[in-house]
Amino acid sequence: MRRQSGEPAALSGFLDQHRRSALRSLKDLLRNPTATLMTLLVIGITLALPASLLSLLQLSNSVAGSQPNIPSLSMFLKPGIPDEQALTLSATLEQKAGVENVELLTSGDAMQEFREYSGFGDALDALDENPLPHVLLLQLDSEIESGPLQTLIGELRAMPETGSIDYDQGWIERLQAISLALRRVIEAIGLGLALAVMLIIGNTIRLEILNRKEEIEVSRLVGGSNAFIRRPFLYTGLAYGFFGALLAWMLLSLLLIIVSGPLERLAELYGASVSMAFFGIQAFVILLPVGILLGLAGAWLAVSRHLSAIRPE
Repeated sequence: MRRQSGEPAALSGFLDQHRRSALRSLKDLLRNPTATLMTLLVIGITLALPASLLSLLQLSNSVAGSQPNIPSLSMFLKPGIPDEQALTLSATLEQKAGVENVELLTSGDAMQEFREYSGFGDALDALDENPLPHVLLLQLDSEIESGPLQTLIGELRAMPETGSIDYDQGWIERLQAISLALRRVIEAIGLGLALAVMLIIGNTIRLEILNRKEEIEVSRLVGGSNAFIRRPFLYTGLAYGFFGALLAWMLLSLLLIIVSGPLERLAELYGASVSMAFFGIQAFVILLPVGILLGLAGAWLAVSRHLSAIRPE
């Protein structure tokens, strides 16, 4: 029974020590509000920069990704090929692996569309012959891989009827490659800035340790353990990380509000929809634990390095 009654008392004392350390850390931060606010602003801006870039990149990718990913290509035939031959070629290409559908746009149909939408009807009447070629619009299998696709394009280019090939998905692949490269760059910048946050918090804790040097020496003289001395500094680092991440999220939310109008307009043009609230919640869920971990890591490194050097004389 004594052991059972002693365990809750020990746990209560342990929690009380942590509560006192946390409250003292908050009081120390509020003792010099100007310096604390400046440090938090630096941390918040440093965390908000990569988070903002990643959020905007993810927003743009969500708009582009809402489009149906149906690869297609246009096959322009050589001039002078009869309509019957173009129609036969269209039926032949539909039998190829990886081709879902082939639509023939004859030179006459192309000229008619150009006449309607270009506004050069009178000028086109002066032409002796139609200069536009037949075009075969190939809709490909949505799951076709890069290897079979390149083989198919090579076969189409080698056909005697082919004038040129226009692969419509090429720009999408280039955009995806650019997006991936940008993401890698932003992640690298984010890692560098995360290290900067750790250094900022670590340097702040180092100054706090030096300011409380005499107090630490007295604590060691009366038998204070390293854990007891280290605890308030860790809570200070945690507080810097937490409030810095919270400030970074507020800055990111402000940015999303500012760009919400243009982004929603862009989504409308693509027939898509984006939720700013989702990205704000996502950023909140990611930033807070990251900020807390960086604060604790920076404080731990500073305390481990500088606390051992302080010994009572």
